[in-house]
Amino acid sequence: MEYVMTKLDTAVSVDGIYTVHYFEYAKDFAYSGEVHNFWELVYADKKSLYVTAGASEIHLAVGQMYLHRPNEFHNIRCDGSHAANSVIVSFSSDCEALLSIAGMVIDCTSEEKRLLGGMIKEAESVFSTPLGVPYIRIMQKSGKGAFGGEQLIRLYLEQLLILLVRGNGRENSPKIGSDDKVLAKICDYLEQNIHRPLCFSDIVKHFNLSASVVKRIFREQMGCGVMECFNRIRVDAAKELIREGDQNFTEIAASLCFGSSQYFTTVFKRVSGMTPTEYRASALHR
Repeated sequence: MEYVMTKLDTAVSVDGIYTVHYFEYAKDFAYSGEVHNFWELVYADKKSLYVTAGASEIHLAVGQMYLHRPNEFHNIRCDGSHAANSVIVSFSSDCEALLSIAGMVIDCTSEEKRLLGGMIKEAESVFSTPLGVPYIRIMQKSGKGAFGGEQLIRLYLEQLLILLVRGNGRENSPKIGSDDKVLAKICDYLEQNIHRPLCFSDIVKHFNLSASVVKRIFREQMGCGVMECFNRIRVDAAKELIREGDQNFTEIAASLCFGSSQYFTTVFKRVSGMTPTEYRASALHR
């Protein structure tokens, strides 16, 4: 008896990507708006944002997402008081199921956030066009992306869209696993304590967990150690403060408990690839 191949159906197909962005806005950033004939997904990553869809302005809290329909007027702005970050992905798809989630403010799950992060990570190597440059019309390929990088961007996006459609209303959302819960709690704890000089032993003691368990969860789900994650969170906070422009570097370093301006500069450059001075200069041109 011969084997018979079973063809698998495709529920969501992404035909192509127009843009993939990770923006770090100044606190007074405001985009005048545009209309185009493809989908656009907006995710508020750091601080809240306001997006306009048609004639309505919508508030996006941190961790929330909005999907703009094709041919819908839309814009985005910060609140004028806080520097915010966002992920914006625009793409082409003929999937009618996306209409069921268009126009909704969606609270993203940890898995959906992971897929967004995967897209950004792959896009950083696949495209030579910097992901933080606004107003671009074409993403130039670098030719240096890792094997399968372009395909992974599409697969991550398709998987994200499937989860969003499945979770429409969120009553059927998958249960969050125990590791996800631990990770979310520790990350929340780190973000709430950026103004304290935390060390690894403080974290494991606070949650009454073994050091090996915490190290494994972060290695498997974040790809880094706990303290590296903490430094990333502190550098993200420093970037926001730099863009808001109310404190100098010495004050920011002290506020985030870096110990010294020199150590602050060292950690900032290791995490972001540029010094605080270089970052401030680049942010002024966004």
